[in-house]
Amino acid sequence: MNKKQIAVYLVIISLISLGFKLYTFDPTVIPSEDTYGYVLRAIAHTNGDFSEHPRKTLGWSLVISPFVANVESDNFMDYINIARTLSIAISIISIYPMYLLGRRFFDEKFALCAAGFFAFIPHLNFHASSGYSEPLFLLTLILSAYFILKKNSNLS
Repeated sequence: MNKKQIAVYLVIISLISLGFKLYTFDPTVIPSEDTYGYVLRAIAHTNGDFSEHPRKTLGWSLVISPFVANVESDNFMDYINIARTLSIAISIISIYPMYLLGRRFFDEKFALCAAGFFAFIPHLNFHASSGYSEPLFLLTLILSAYFILKKNSNLS
């Protein structure tokens, strides 16, 4: 396979995965308590309050806060949908690093299968469309594993 074919397959996998994620995405449904908390803390971050919640860390709310700061709305669901959209985008972006990680262990066709399996997992699609922090966690986990296993490290 050449690089152009691999890129086309990754785009196809990403588009199909986006379809699955948008199928579970309903912008009118009230989200869980976690998504509310993340968005409320993101709004607090835009107002300068960086106090940490006793049960949750600052990570996902800090990622959401620049996107929330650019929106002026009276409807709280708009802010929730920003978090959901960002979560879907990060989940789609993480398909390519998953291919790269699979490439460390397998041939190109099996690495494409690994990226496809990762892209089509129903639980991950649901969590991405709910606005949870799991897609960001998975992206950092995949990138960490990839860079740890990378042979030619120019970072040291």
